[in-house]
Amino acid sequence: MSTKVIELKIDDDNDGENASRKKLSTTIKDIVLIGICFLILIIMIIVLVIMRSLTIQLLALIIISTVAIFLVICIFSIRLWMKLKKQNIESSQSKKKNIGNCIVNAISIGLTVLTLLLSASVMSPLNLGYSSFATFVVFLIYMSTIIWIITLIVYILIIAISFLWKKSYSIRQQLSYGTASFFIGSFLICSLFMLIVAVTINSALSGFGLGLALALSHTLLVGGIVGAILYHSKTVKIICSVLAAIGCVGVCLILWYYLIDGYTMKIDIIIPSERFPHNLTNDPSLNGNYSYGFLTYGSGFDNRIEYGSKASIITPTIDLSSIITLSSFNKQYFKYNESALPLNGQIWYPTNISNGPYPIVLMVHGNHISTESSEPGYEYLGTMLASQGFLAVSIDENFLNVAPLYSGTGYGRMSKIKKYDVSFSRRSQFIARALIILETLKQLCLWNTQEKNQFYNQLDLSNIGLMGHSVGGETIVIAYMLNKLKYLPDYPTSISLNNYNFGIKALFSISGTDDGYTPLGHSLESHDVTMFGIHGIYDGDLSSFLFQAKLKNLQFTSNSSNYNFKASLYVHQANHGQFNTNWGRYDLMPGVNQLMNVRPIMTIERQQHICKMYMAALMNIVLKNKMQYRILFEDYRAGLTYLHHTNYISTFQDSNEIVIADFENYDVTLGTITGSTINATNLLLWGSVYVNVYRSAMLILQPVENLVGKYAINLQNSINGSSIRFMIGRTPEGQVDNLTVLLWYENETFDSFIVHVLPALSKRIFKLSSTEYVTAVQTISLPLLSPVIGLEFVVNDTNAQFLIDNIVVAK
Repeated sequence: MSTKVIELKIDDDNDGENASRKKLSTTIKDIVLIGICFLILIIMIIVLVIMRSLTIQLLALIIISTVAIFLVICIFSIRLWMKLKKQNIESSQSKKKNIGNCIVNAISIGLTVLTLLLSASVMSPLNLGYSSFATFVVFLIYMSTIIWIITLIVYILIIAISFLWKKSYSIRQQLSYGTASFFIGSFLICSLFMLIVAVTINSALSGFGLGLALALSHTLLVGGIVGAILYHSKTVKIICSVLAAIGCVGVCLILWYYLIDGYTMKIDIIIPSERFPHNLTNDPSLNGNYSYGFLTYGSGFDNRIEYGSKASIITPTIDLSSIITLSSFNKQYFKYNESALPLNGQIWYPTNISNGPYPIVLMVHGNHISTESSEPGYEYLGTMLASQGFLAVSIDENFLNVAPLYSGTGYGRMSKIKKYDVSFSRRSQFIARALIILETLKQLCLWNTQEKNQFYNQLDLSNIGLMGHSVGGETIVIAYMLNKLKYLPDYPTSISLNNYNFGIKALFSISGTDDGYTPLGHSLESHDVTMFGIHGIYDGDLSSFLFQAKLKNLQFTSNSSNYNFKASLYVHQANHGQFNTNWGRYDLMPGVNQLMNVRPIMTIERQQHICKMYMAALMNIVLKNKMQYRILFEDYRAGLTYLHHTNYISTFQDSNEIVIADFENYDVTLGTITGSTINATNLLLWGSVYVNVYRSAMLILQPVENLVGKYAINLQNSINGSSIRFMIGRTPEGQVDNLTVLLWYENETFDSFIVHVLPALSKRIFKLSSTEYVTAVQTISLPLLSPVIGLEFVVNDTNAQFLIDNIVVAK
């Protein structure tokens, strides 16, 4: 009798060993099958990212969804079919019980996949053109519907297979591979988040870390809950419950990290105190004495009532079908096509008729979600300009913007995730935007001659300024170029322009892009116009000051009677979107924007006040000849009484200067001006280097340690002027932030100046990204007491590297 018992136990042990092997074998199959599915989806997603057409991408999305559903159903069905072949449960009672277990299991699968998809969707770069909450709700409803359809299909298949084979299965036996599927599937699908984060913040290591943490936490949470529900063993239930609790804590911590707005960073405000300029006597951004009104103009049949039934002035449409093809979404949404594009916009105008005519300022937005109007976001500029005696126009170009259903879309040029929902090249898009500006000016010219129009003889078309934001910042430069051309570069001469030739004198760029349009393959060049660019160091869309390239390519005619200048302002703690009220604090799309570190960014009121100051100053200088504001562009410190307290870096050049050295020569021993020579002593590094963001060669200086380094420029003939100007900056390395500049005069006397060099400024745009440093150059002006015959840079007690450019004599 005892022998039989022993044999039975031995058999039981063998059965247990065999069962363990089967479970291990099934788990390996799980890993292989789910891994294959994962790789297939990854490949399809990569192909999808490469595609740029809206139609192709939407089709690919449908294919991916279909393939995913098909794979889930097929794998589950095949494995269930194979399981049912090996099992035969004859009891009808057991059959009913196991059908109920099928329902529980199917619902568990549905909930698991639903949770996974929602975790990814909240942090995915998907934008439906609504608010973040509405986008989440729509996505939730959409994915819930799909998942429950899958669950229902799986349940129906279970019942159908069980009926056909007259068999069912035990939920305990199903656990041999079911729980493993929950754990493995959860981990693999959540790993997709690693890719999203890594691409978004441009940091593979940080993105992998956060994605791994989320995947592990979610795996423990979901797998632990499912295991605790399905297993009958108390020990297993306790273990699964502990794992679920750990996973829950992990998910909550990650969710908290995701929802916070970033970190408070220590920002040292450094304002050089030497040679402080005269302060502005008043804040140029204050409203003037003009009363002003507001109206909209448009086609009259727009689905937006402000440009449709409530438009004060009806404008014609224009045919740009030879230039562009609109996206299919925008055609349907706006009810326009490229052969009949509207001229829409908003106008703020002085109502004091007797004081006209008034200079004109046109404002154009950049590339944003097309269903969200961008042009009202410059009302803060329009009202200020109108009160100061300008006609301010904000142009509607939303129908040229990116459509909301295009996955991974953004406005302007995104440095982290960049796509365009257009079926035409970027070149055509920029030309179309520029032509709409010129056609709007053409309408204003027409209104100025119509006696029944309220703007009759009220518009000064010889004094026009253009403002552009993001893509619009580059568009205004293109419009200035096309304004003087008869034909489009790169296009057949059958496409002619309308001989616009308007009096455009000032260009004001906010976070402008570069090289969206390169006529004949070259960067766009401009001549004889006043140009200014402002950019935020915390710009999450354009990570560097791209518009500096446009300033570099602006040339002034020598000895011209027309005075012009070019200047820039780099603003610490300013971002991309807050220059437009409707774009706001986050520069990227809902979901991804929560990965941004926005806490260091200044308030929208402060950022817009900076913009207003420089906008008002520029337009008053150029269009109204109020030269007292020029000091603000020459040295930002002149406006510190009114500017927000943060770091600024500014550059300034004008048409009344003589270039001594711009460091563009191949021979580093020669200056730019004829007859000038260069000598260097005790310098570890010296010579010309190309700085990409400025599209310029610059001088780099680094002294030999513990020695006094000198870099001298000797002139053949003395030059008379009011001051010496140069741009200077330094890299993050090194401790000393100043150097000495000697100005030599004809009688062998000299002046000595200590020049403070602002260190590279820090930024941390994303929560997971490391601290970056921005190296930029600041214009320094030193007074000349006599005609200068040479100058010398003296550097000692530092291993810092200095960048120097554009040494000039100002007249």
